[in-house]
Amino acid sequence: MVIDHKELLDLLAQTALFSHLDEENLSRLVGLMRMTTYQRGETIFEAGDDSEVMFVISEGKIDLIAESGETFAKLQRGDFFGEEALLFDDPRFYQASAGTDVVLLWLSAENFLTVSENIFGVDDRLDVAVHSRRLSLQVDLPWLQKNEYVHVITRRHRAMLWIRALAPVILLISTLIFSPLILLEWLPGSLIGWIVLLLGLIGGVGWLVWRVIDWQNDYFIVTNKRVVWIEKVALIYESRQEAPLRTIMSVGLQQSWLGRVIGFADVIVMTYVGTVRLRDLKHAEVIGGLIESYWHRSDSDERFQESQIMAEKLHDKLGLPYGEDEDTQPMQVVSEQVREEGLPPAQVSEPGFLGWLFSDFLRLRYEAQGEIVYRKHWFVLVKTTWLPMLIAVGSLTGLVLRILGKLSMISWTGAVVGFLLALFLCLVWMIYQYADWRNDIFKVTWDQVIDMDRKPLGKVRRRSAPLENVLSIEYERLGFWGFLFNFGTVYISVGNTQLTFDHVYNPSEVQQDIFYRMGERLDRARQFEIEAERERMSEWIASYHRRNEALRQSRTQNGIED
Repeated sequence: MVIDHKELLDLLAQTALFSHLDEENLSRLVGLMRMTTYQRGETIFEAGDDSEVMFVISEGKIDLIAESGETFAKLQRGDFFGEEALLFDDPRFYQASAGTDVVLLWLSAENFLTVSENIFGVDDRLDVAVHSRRLSLQVDLPWLQKNEYVHVITRRHRAMLWIRALAPVILLISTLIFSPLILLEWLPGSLIGWIVLLLGLIGGVGWLVWRVIDWQNDYFIVTNKRVVWIEKVALIYESRQEAPLRTIMSVGLQQSWLGRVIGFADVIVMTYVGTVRLRDLKHAEVIGGLIESYWHRSDSDERFQESQIMAEKLHDKLGLPYGEDEDTQPMQVVSEQVREEGLPPAQVSEPGFLGWLFSDFLRLRYEAQGEIVYRKHWFVLVKTTWLPMLIAVGSLTGLVLRILGKLSMISWTGAVVGFLLALFLCLVWMIYQYADWRNDIFKVTWDQVIDMDRKPLGKVRRRSAPLENVLSIEYERLGFWGFLFNFGTVYISVGNTQLTFDHVYNPSEVQQDIFYRMGERLDRARQFEIEAERERMSEWIASYHRRNEALRQSRTQNGIED
């Protein structure tokens, strides 16, 4: 099979690894590449094979399979795989098989080395691609749709981990310095030194581990369908911000003076439903270029899908049969209600009382079944529970003093009974306040905003408004504590009324979440309008075809020639 040189240039220009190159360099690469074909089901390479060549898909589809046997990507024309061969000589860490009959271009590491020094930027893109391929096999992403796969996945620059770890490291060093001074010089023989040492070590190590987990939980992802930013604050906060590739308007970079020194920057993706900021990235310029490449590819893919859908509708209207090949079968349109297709139905079980009470224990933001759920900041919980906690601690202190003989005027029975009674009452008080705090939630669904307040053993108050009726969204942080702990109130104006999300963590992000959902709803409405217009156009064309066919048959029956 022979492919025209111009067609090969167009193919490499659409391939994200080489899309930034000019025509001269693309021509040099085309001259070094060779063509090969595989039939459906054939294996291109297996995990453990030597890495010698990389591939670009010219025709067909390729399945990438992890060592566990799970298919983690289904690549198509313009995608590449086996790129690790151009950087390392390590064994393959996944398997590649032909999902259909395929035509591939391959480039050997030996040939690539002859031109790599003169081709700017390819090594950095290879580094990002190989790192992303490895990381995508380690991270569970259950929200990926069917036929959606990861192109780029990365974390914040490692320097951000060291910066965040600085405070707990200082605490540990201070503990190791001052504890011996307290034990040996300032308060010799006192328990205070040992208490400071124990609390400092536990606090410092725990804080450091929490910082590491927090850094590991933030991901920036580019798939073949969208750009995603996942942010998790361990046990407290979880956010997933995303934008479809087809909604992107521009991609930019922003770099601080520290970023210029260390080598990281923010990638800013502007879309007509909002802005996604990918923060503190290594190779930020490369990742921005890859996003632009996949964005432009999505435009051409969308045009192809549009023509395919139109052809399918005409097939349906005219009653024409489909071929047996998978690519000619009708495309399945994602339902508005089912955002994440391809996922198995969840096994739903009713939790017990304790399971209900302590599920999502202190999380201030999380997503469940497409709904974003917010709670009031834990500072509000502390304000309502500090008094029973103080009474419980005071009761315990009294019991300890009685044990030490300091409160001999109180009988043993009175001290124990008083302590247990105070502890029970305080525990009930705190559980009630916690349940009240937990039940006061705010939701943003695909079509409305909801403010729900349910008193324990009491009434439920629920206020909601459709997203299309939202006129404005504002927020403010009130007082010293609001600025210190980053919480405030979001005001949502709906007609003549106003909904408030009170004391929510990071109110600017809450505001942005609502704006995103409003934009996504408008986008879905636009898609439904396009679908309705497509239906009308296909019906007109089909009617015209049927009329012409009927006229032709009538002419034939009457012996009239065209």
